[in-house]
Amino acid sequence: MWSRLGFVPLVVGIVLCGGIDALSLAEAPAAGPESAESIVARLVAAARIYDKREMRTASDQLVQKGHAAVPGLRSILGDVDDNVRWQAVVALGRIGRPAAMESVPELIAACGDRDADVRGAAAVSLGLLRVKTARDAVSRLRRDGQPMVRSNAWWAWWQLTGDKRAVRQLVLLLSSKDWLASGHASEHLAAVGTAAVPFLVERLSVGPLRSRRLVGETLRRMGPRAEKAIPKSLRLLDSDDSQMAAIAARILGGQGALAVSGLSDCLESPREHTRRLAVVALGEIGTASGVASDRLSKGLRTATGQELLQLVTALGRIGSAADVAVPGLVVVLRNENQDVRAATCEALGRIGLRSRPVVEGLAQLAQSDPVEFVRLAAGNAETTLRTTTDGASVFGDRSQLNQRPLAKGKP
Repeated sequence: MWSRLGFVPLVVGIVLCGGIDALSLAEAPAAGPESAESIVARLVAAARIYDKREMRTASDQLVQKGHAAVPGLRSILGDVDDNVRWQAVVALGRIGRPAAMESVPELIAACGDRDADVRGAAAVSLGLLRVKTARDAVSRLRRDGQPMVRSNAWWAWWQLTGDKRAVRQLVLLLSSKDWLASGHASEHLAAVGTAAVPFLVERLSVGPLRSRRLVGETLRRMGPRAEKAIPKSLRLLDSDDSQMAAIAARILGGQGALAVSGLSDCLESPREHTRRLAVVALGEIGTASGVASDRLSKGLRTATGQELLQLVTALGRIGSAADVAVPGLVVVLRNENQDVRAATCEALGRIGLRSRPVVEGLAQLAQSDPVEFVRLAAGNAETTLRTTTDGASVFGDRSQLNQRPLAKGKP
């Protein structure tokens, strides 16, 4: 029996009977680190069945191995399986300079692979390695029949040459009906950063709504590097077009402290959608929005329903910098809406101000609220206030996010 209950007595019995040398068990050497060759084998096995999680795990481990992983990866660049070749190309690009430079001839050859994903990954890897001698191969891929490959090739061309035509082409590819092409273009433009902002701002008011949304998400991904998009985003936020206002709010919510002043002014807008979207964006920014918490807290007196829920949530995300809102939030604990009451409990826990009205209000809800999840939220907030002086440090700041993996072109 190999259960935790069964295995130990069995081993002990064998040791006592002399079947196993107890000393040799104690002195058994610990397993050493896994070799690069073994990890490459795991990568190949995962790629053959398209196990995305294991592919990523093995690739990450090979990147950590660095130069030691390069020979094994080069050895599988000629594998019959498209997925195996694709994964090898991706890993070599991620290993980067100078460790993977010896693989450049194979990566240039991979630009002519029959599989579009391999070609696209080869372009990205050559861009990451900044291989000037790969210009001809990358240039040809800019005219590839697959939009995703063209997207990757234009980004690599930017890496190799700094040619601003590459940025314009990537912006145009945001409108592609091929979701991989448009998605990769967005990721690449976010990596380009500040140089892409003027071109993206131009496209905020042009083209179908879907592509404008993707323009907005790209600017949001850039964070404060998209500072020059703030003025136009504020104008769009305070416009009659509620759909464009929502896109603008997404951008502004990613700009951090740079956008707080303008968003705070939007709280006074005559347009309801502008006020509500500004509240959400300020909450997404988090602690830096503390300077707007006084204006936000005034809204607690008149807001109702969804607007009140958004306001309470935003104040909670701002955390300890929103302590001025605590008296108003204590009043909201008695709101008739159960979702609002629960959100208010969480907000008070995040803000972390342990005053008597807060403690008493939470205790009352924890004991007598008719809704179970409200009682649970109140109890959690009580616990937070007892165990920390800063509720925000327990819950964290949800305002930031970013990774940049590129999707495979197969389902």
